[in-house]
Amino acid sequence: MRLVSLLIILALAACTASPAPPSAPAATPAERPMAVLALPTATLVPTHTPSPTPTASPTPTATVTSSPTPEPWVPRVGLQVGHLNSTELPDELARFRTSTGARWGGTTEAELNLDIALRVQPILEAAGIVVDLLPATVPPAYRADAFLSIHADGSTGSGPRGWKLATPWRASEASLSLLESVAATYGPATGLPQDVGGVTANMRGYYAFSYRRHNHAIDRTTPAIIVEMGFMTNAADRAVLFGQPDNVAWGIAEGVIAYFTTYNPTDAAARMPPDLPLMRPQAGAIVRAAPSDDARILLRIEDPDLRFVPFFRRGDWYEGVVRGQWGAVGWIRADQLAVTDEPLTFPTSTNP
Repeated sequence: MRLVSLLIILALAACTASPAPPSAPAATPAERPMAVLALPTATLVPTHTPSPTPTASPTPTATVTSSPTPEPWVPRVGLQVGHLNSTELPDELARFRTSTGARWGGTTEAELNLDIALRVQPILEAAGIVVDLLPATVPPAYRADAFLSIHADGSTGSGPRGWKLATPWRASEASLSLLESVAATYGPATGLPQDVGGVTANMRGYYAFSYRRHNHAIDRTTPAIIVEMGFMTNAADRAVLFGQPDNVAWGIAEGVIAYFTTYNPTDAAARMPPDLPLMRPQAGAIVRAAPSDDARILLRIEDPDLRFVPFFRRGDWYEGVVRGQWGAVGWIRADQLAVTDEPLTFPTSTNP
């Protein structure tokens, strides 16, 4: 993996200059006081003050208290640089080789993603976390204690902005915990708004999450999220992504560190995605935007031949997608569903 990291760094060095290049590299761990994260019994209290101007750098500190363990466990994190070296994707993912992601001026999304990943890496390593820096190609059945795919958004217009995170369709409790931890730190660290409602089926069906369909994907027990840091096509977002990259990196890194303070490496059940049966909605079943009878209605199901593919259960509600209506991703009350023995199907839309 050190070789991969070296190759990625060399790839960045070879990038051509652009009108809006990423700013200077982040300070090294030695220049920033960072205590070693002793896990799994550590209690981490990170603090971070966002840069007041695009040229300033955050100066976070962290305090760790821990009890010694006879055989210390060392957490491992995979940081995937979205779209990096996509032309080298394996044959099973050949359709994504031309995917270059967003762009602003002469800067590609892969270049921005790499710049941020290279800033996140030393922060995590200074906290005692092993980091694998990965390109677009994920090692077969990749295993880690957390996997984050780092991306930036783009739009045909300049209006859309903000960040968003997503887990795989079938999210384990550990994946949900990872998402909550990063969501709690990223907004405050960057000052960027959340793109509420912006998570797409493509994000949750990201190819690196699809262990049932691809060899080059994470292992099913690897907690994972995809991070859309903000829109390269929005001026306010660019001011942070390009002008305050250290804030972006710390927003991601602090969330990962916080996640590990409660992560239990021996809890295999928390890392296992739920295995829910295919269901038949009743005629008149309602798909809602949230698990509540007051939530916005997305779809009223009248066709008795439709099927509902559930991915998560919360109380009396199931989150999933209506087969044949991939845009209708939402929640249905359990009393409006019945289990069927049809073969389970999955969304086919993936985000390169």
